[in-house]
Amino acid sequence: MTVYNDLISILFKLPDGRNLEEYFKNILLLSNFSSSDLQENVVFPESGIKKYSTYDEVLLDFKAASQTALEAYAIFNQKNNSQTQSQVKYLIIAQQKENETVAEALNRAKIVDGKFVKVVPVSRLASDIQAVASWCSVNDRFCDFVVTDTADVAAIKSAGNNYAYAIFRKNTTEGIASAIASTSTNGKFGSKNGSAQFTQLNGVTPETYTSDEIVSMKNNNVAFYTNVSPIDGGDTSDFGYNWVIGSRMLGGELRQREMIKHYITKSIGLMALEFFNQKPMYDETGNNLLLTMAQRRFRSFQTYNLVIPTTKDQIGFQLNVVPIRVGKNSIMNTDIDAYNAKQYKLYGYYYDAIVGEKVDFTFTVDPTEEEVSQLLGGDEE
Repeated sequence: MTVYNDLISILFKLPDGRNLEEYFKNILLLSNFSSSDLQENVVFPESGIKKYSTYDEVLLDFKAASQTALEAYAIFNQKNNSQTQSQVKYLIIAQQKENETVAEALNRAKIVDGKFVKVVPVSRLASDIQAVASWCSVNDRFCDFVVTDTADVAAIKSAGNNYAYAIFRKNTTEGIASAIASTSTNGKFGSKNGSAQFTQLNGVTPETYTSDEIVSMKNNNVAFYTNVSPIDGGDTSDFGYNWVIGSRMLGGELRQREMIKHYITKSIGLMALEFFNQKPMYDETGNNLLLTMAQRRFRSFQTYNLVIPTTKDQIGFQLNVVPIRVGKNSIMNTDIDAYNAKQYKLYGYYYDAIVGEKVDFTFTVDPTEEEVSQLLGGDEE
């Protein structure tokens, strides 16, 4: 298994280590559609997986009135508050076949094409959304889904699952979870549009809720979509905005912060591959190369508005490496097992760009044969 040190492991198997943007811009839609949802004479692939780049492509396979097509329309129709076009690169539609569990369907989809950061289930059944949330927590993916009863997510919330984001909905057909997944899916995952909070959705009708319903949703970290206006009363919606209200994952953490952490983890993982591709020496020369590469990577995080900028008044990040052989605190003198395994240790902190919270971390870079095998595509346990 990969090394896990403190907060994050730097080494893991990426779907495609050289194309992270595609990973961050793809959504997987899990649907239990049947042949009656397909256009005449269309046969869906036996794998149960197909990738689409436009809504028109989806309509070649699915009837426009099918729930799968409605969800796809919501995904490709989103432009967010400040975008001019959808940021989604590919929609991967995964069929949950008859007598197949959610986990089995998602495992099969991941084997066929693992380049997706988001999962959206078409189903609104409590058992299905709980299964999706559980799978995402284990498989390091995020999920957005609709709930019709806040009690349906009680177990997910109590488990502290910060991969799952839920939005309440009375309407049974509008693809609001798909729309939310689309607006926050982009190549710089977690940046400006990472938070669903205050997002305007195209083609989704705002709903009105009672005070008791709003309290229940907020207490359970469930978002909702409504019109927010400074004037109350009938016919006053034009004075306000239609917004998603809800910034937290079900586990309680800020959605955007979790997305930023995910982006940084994956990006540093790619940096690890690039580092090993230099065939570094296991000495201070290699250490300095690792530090230089990491500093360059974190400066890019500042450019993407993931980490606060460094100015004369503030420091956005600070990085250090543990010496290999030099000094009493070197790896050789403090951790002989790590030294013999030729591990590098990078540590430091950064302030995320949301509210400037300090995040401390330790990255352990471990070039063992098992790690390299996994990174090159070896079989996973």
